[in-house]
Amino acid sequence: MSYTEALERTDPLRSGHLAPGSDEERQALDRFADFIAEMTSASMREKVQQVYAADAYFNDTLKELVGAAAIEDYMAHSMEATESVRAVVDDISSSGGDYYVRWTMDIRFKNYNDGKVARSVGISHLRFDGDGKIVLHRDYWDAAGGLYEYLPVVGGLIRWIKGRL
Repeated sequence: MSYTEALERTDPLRSGHLAPGSDEERQALDRFADFIAEMTSASMREKVQQVYAADAYFNDTLKELVGAAAIEDYMAHSMEATESVRAVVDDISSSGGDYYVRWTMDIRFKNYNDGKVARSVGISHLRFDGDGKIVLHRDYWDAAGGLYEYLPVVGGLIRWIKGRL
Protein backbone atom coordinates (compact mmCIF):
# COMPACT_ATOMS: atom_id res chain seq x y z
CA MET A 1 0.00 0.00 0.00
CA SER A 2 1.33 3.45 -0.87
CA TYR A 3 1.12 6.54 1.33
CA THR A 4 -1.51 8.01 -1.02
CA GLU A 5 -3.62 4.85 -0.70
CA ALA A 6 -3.19 4.88 3.07
CA LEU A 7 -4.29 8.52 3.19
CA GLU A 8 -7.47 7.62 1.33
CA ARG A 9 -8.14 4.50 3.43
CA THR A 10 -7.69 6.36 6.73
CA ASP A 11 -9.43 9.63 5.76
CA PRO A 12 -10.75 11.01 9.07
CA LEU A 13 -13.81 12.46 7.33
CA ARG A 14 -14.89 8.95 6.28
CA SER A 15 -13.52 6.74 9.02
CA GLY A 16 -13.90 9.03 12.02
CA HIS A 17 -11.28 10.38 14.38
CA LEU A 18 -10.69 11.38 17.97
CA ALA A 19 -12.58 14.41 19.24
CA PRO A 20 -10.26 17.43 19.50
CA GLY A 21 -9.41 18.21 23.11
CA SER A 22 -10.86 14.93 24.39
CA ASP A 23 -9.29 12.67 27.00
CA GLU A 24 -9.03 9.98 24.30
CA GLU A 25 -7.02 12.31 22.07
CA ARG A 26 -4.63 13.22 24.90
CA GLN A 27 -4.22 9.56 25.88
CA ALA A 28 -3.44 8.53 22.28
CA LEU A 29 -0.82 11.27 21.91
CA ASP A 30 0.66 10.45 25.32
CA ARG A 31 0.85 6.75 24.33
CA PHE A 32 2.83 7.71 21.21
CA ALA A 33 5.17 9.99 23.21
CA ASP A 34 5.75 7.18 25.72
CA PHE A 35 6.29 4.70 22.88
CA ILE A 36 9.14 6.70 21.34
CA ALA A 37 10.61 7.97 24.63
CA GLU A 38 12.91 4.97 25.00
CA MET A 39 12.88 2.31 22.31
CA THR A 40 14.39 -1.14 22.70
CA SER A 41 13.75 -4.44 20.99
CA ALA A 42 11.82 -5.59 24.07
CA SER A 43 9.73 -2.42 24.32
CA MET A 44 8.77 -2.73 20.65
CA ARG A 45 7.57 -6.29 21.28
CA GLU A 46 5.66 -5.09 24.34
CA LYS A 47 4.11 -1.85 23.04
CA VAL A 48 3.50 -1.93 19.27
CA GLN A 49 0.22 -3.86 19.58
CA GLN A 50 -0.99 -1.32 22.19
CA VAL A 51 -0.12 1.69 20.01
CA TYR A 52 -0.91 0.56 16.43
CA ALA A 53 -4.15 -0.77 14.94
CA ALA A 54 -3.96 -4.26 13.44
CA ASP A 55 -4.04 -2.89 9.86
CA ALA A 56 -1.94 0.25 10.46
CA TYR A 57 0.11 1.82 7.67
CA PHE A 58 3.73 2.72 8.57
CA ASN A 59 6.50 4.49 6.62
CA ASP A 60 9.67 5.77 8.28
CA THR A 61 11.39 6.73 4.96
CA LEU A 62 13.43 3.51 5.19
CA LYS A 63 10.60 0.99 5.17
CA GLU A 64 6.91 0.94 4.22
CA LEU A 65 4.74 -1.60 6.05
CA VAL A 66 1.12 -2.51 6.70
CA GLY A 67 -0.01 -4.23 9.88
CA ALA A 68 0.96 -4.04 13.54
CA ALA A 69 2.68 -7.44 13.38
CA ALA A 70 4.97 -6.31 10.53
CA ILE A 71 5.65 -3.00 12.31
CA GLU A 72 6.52 -4.85 15.51
CA ASP A 73 8.96 -7.19 13.77
CA TYR A 74 10.63 -4.36 11.86
CA MET A 75 10.97 -2.06 14.87
CA ALA A 76 12.18 -4.81 17.22
CA HIS A 77 14.77 -5.94 14.66
CA SER A 78 15.90 -2.35 14.02
CA MET A 79 16.48 -1.74 17.72
CA GLU A 80 18.88 -4.70 17.88
CA ALA A 81 21.48 -2.59 16.03
CA THR A 82 21.40 0.13 18.68
CA GLU A 83 22.70 0.70 22.19
CA SER A 84 19.92 3.18 22.88
CA VAL A 85 17.18 5.12 21.11
CA ARG A 86 15.43 7.97 22.88
CA ALA A 87 13.05 10.56 21.48
CA VAL A 88 11.35 13.60 22.91
CA VAL A 89 8.18 15.14 21.51
CA ASP A 90 8.93 18.81 20.89
CA ASP A 91 5.60 19.96 19.48
CA ILE A 92 2.23 18.68 18.27
CA SER A 93 -0.08 20.29 15.72
CA SER A 94 -3.37 18.92 14.52
CA SER A 95 -5.93 19.55 11.83
CA GLY A 96 -9.11 17.57 11.18
CA GLY A 97 -7.90 14.24 12.53
CA ASP A 98 -4.32 14.60 11.29
CA TYR A 99 -1.56 15.02 13.88
CA TYR A 100 1.93 16.32 13.18
CA VAL A 101 4.34 15.41 15.94
CA ARG A 102 7.78 17.09 15.83
CA TRP A 103 10.41 15.13 17.70
CA THR A 104 14.13 14.97 18.45
CA MET A 105 15.68 11.50 18.52
CA ASP A 106 19.06 10.47 19.91
CA ILE A 107 20.44 7.15 18.68
CA ARG A 108 23.56 5.36 19.85
CA PHE A 109 24.51 2.61 17.41
CA LYS A 110 26.33 -0.55 18.53
CA ASN A 111 28.81 -0.65 15.67
CA TYR A 112 28.87 2.87 14.21
CA ASN A 113 29.94 6.37 15.16
CA ASP A 114 32.33 5.23 17.95
CA GLY A 115 29.54 5.09 20.50
CA LYS A 116 28.63 8.76 20.03
CA VAL A 117 25.01 9.86 19.92
CA ALA A 118 23.53 10.59 16.50
CA ARG A 119 20.75 13.20 16.67
CA SER A 120 17.88 13.38 14.24
CA VAL A 121 14.95 15.78 14.11
CA GLY A 122 11.76 14.80 12.35
CA ILE A 123 8.01 14.95 12.13
CA SER A 124 5.53 12.07 12.28
CA HIS A 125 2.19 12.40 10.50
CA LEU A 126 -0.28 10.34 12.54
CA ARG A 127 -3.93 9.36 12.30
CA PHE A 128 -5.80 7.47 15.01
CA ASP A 129 -8.87 5.26 14.96
CA GLY A 130 -11.76 5.69 17.40
CA ASP A 131 -9.92 3.48 19.93
CA GLY A 132 -6.91 5.80 19.91
CA LYS A 133 -4.66 3.40 17.99
CA ILE A 134 -2.49 4.62 15.13
CA VAL A 135 -3.87 3.73 11.70
CA LEU A 136 -1.39 5.87 9.72
CA HIS A 137 2.19 6.78 10.64
CA ARG A 138 4.47 8.52 8.13
CA ASP A 139 7.83 9.94 9.27
CA TYR A 140 9.67 12.82 7.68
CA TRP A 141 13.27 13.19 8.81
CA ASP A 142 16.79 13.79 7.59
CA ALA A 143 17.94 10.22 6.93
CA ALA A 144 21.27 11.47 5.50
CA GLY A 145 22.21 13.46 8.61
CA GLY A 146 20.39 11.29 11.13
CA LEU A 147 21.57 7.87 10.02
CA TYR A 148 23.55 7.51 6.80
CA GLU A 149 26.18 10.07 7.80
CA TYR A 150 27.30 7.73 10.59
CA LEU A 151 27.77 4.64 8.42
CA PRO A 152 31.20 3.63 7.13
CA VAL A 153 31.95 4.65 3.52
CA VAL A 154 28.48 6.15 2.93
CA GLY A 155 28.98 8.60 5.81
CA GLY A 156 32.31 9.77 4.46
CA LEU A 157 30.76 10.32 1.04
CA ILE A 158 27.84 12.31 2.49
CA ARG A 159 30.18 14.49 4.59
CA TRP A 160 32.36 15.08 1.50
CA ILE A 161 29.33 16.10 -0.59
CA LYS A 162 28.05 18.43 2.16
CA GLY A 163 31.50 20.04 2.34
CA ARG A 164 31.47 20.70 -1.41
CA LEU A 165 28.08 22.45 -1.44
